[in-house]
Amino acid sequence: MKNYLLLFLFISGSVFSQSMSKLEKLALRDAKIVSEASVKKDVNTLLLHTHPKISKKIGNQQLKQDLEDTFRTMSAQKIKIVSSQVDEVTDIRKEKKEYRCLVKNTIEMDYNGRTVIFKSSLFGFFNKKKEKWYFIDANKLLDDEDTKKVFRNFNTDIEIPKDEQIADF
Repeated sequence: MKNYLLLFLFISGSVFSQSMSKLEKLALRDAKIVSEASVKKDVNTLLLHTHPKISKKIGNQQLKQDLEDTFRTMSAQKIKIVSSQVDEVTDIRKEKKEYRCLVKNTIEMDYNGRTVIFKSSLFGFFNKKKEKWYFIDANKLLDDEDTKKVFRNFNTDIEIPKDEQIADF
């Protein structure tokens, strides 16, 4: 009996480990897709990885228009995302019947000829049926009133770091 219990615990731990490993690989894959789409100003790809609550609240057409307006404004002000590098997926957890994670990234931007580098984070929500992660700017969960309205009573045990500017050349 003791051997069966040990075997069960080993198999359970192995399955859980494989599941977390798969979630991490999918989070890395999808975060890289979002990062590349930001650099390329690929609005349609960004919409595919936008949390459905945001799409429902704002509407896909309005959300698309808002993203296009943001990219147009950036271009007019000579602001360009030069690169967006996914650094790591941290702290995948199951909370409120869904998997969530934090993805840390480094963004290099050109502000009218001046290079600025930021450390930032994406907060991910996993859609099990589609095997796809949806992301939002993690700091918006902390300090953006519109985002707080969409994610009412949001709480997490995942520590969300503040964005930081790490270099200015």
